[in-house]
Amino acid sequence: FDYDLVIIGAGVGGHGAALHAVEEGLKTAIIEGDVVGGTCVNRGCVPSKALLAVSGRMRELHDEHHMKSLGLQVSSTGYDRQAVADHANNLASKIRSNLTNSMKAMGVDILTGFGKIVGKQKVRYGKVGFPEKEITAKNIIIATGSVPFVPKGIEIDGKTVFTSDHALKLESVPDWIAIVGSGYIGLEFSDVYTALGSEVTFVEALDQLMPGFDPEIAKLAQRVLINTRKIDYHTGVFASKDYSGKGWKACVD
Repeated sequence: FDYDLVIIGAGVGGHGAALHAVEEGLKTAIIEGDVVGGTCVNRGCVPSKALLAVSGRMRELHDEHHMKSLGLQVSSTGYDRQAVADHANNLASKIRSNLTNSMKAMGVDILTGFGKIVGKQKVRYGKVGFPEKEITAKNIIIATGSVPFVPKGIEIDGKTVFTSDHALKLESVPDWIAIVGSGYIGLEFSDVYTALGSEVTFVEALDQLMPGFDPEIAKLAQRVLINTRKIDYHTGVFASKDYSGKGWKACVD
């Protein structure tokens, strides 16, 4: 075999598996078709929490009573959209670099391309438009991550109708935005956008907001994070068509 272990997908899961395998003495390779860090580092946990940190600071500065209790006077607040976006991107880039360097330091071979299993203990990988390479491995781990779900009938253009992947780039802050899906991802974006001045409408297919949450947590989240902000919602409604041509914007959770 070329390797004791080949991992398809260099996200946080694949990274952890690779380091553990090397520590156990296994010759290891990891295949990544996009960038090291996967969803969490590049399009999820890391940049979203960076944006949430900004939204938290904005809310604190807007809380006049809290500022006065600290003896502070804030005459006006504002933000630089591109600088906020750069803050999130720079943090993701730093962590992505750390993950890459840690694997290289441990002797993990990082192979670039989209991997696929083509036979028993055989993996083929390569970039689109370039010749593929084939390697063998005693064991294979599939850690390919996830992508946003897009309801049927909605076309993503990345500008007026976009997924959470696009939203993290913060290329614009619209006056109003519809978020399809009220899970934790949608809830995070509602926090960010309302802090930056947008009005938000949730569109939820099930009959209650945050249907996957523990009921008590969902009630608390709705009371604190939704009812006190410029957010309205529609439950029991399927998003089946977008109206971006009329000036609407939709973010698909």
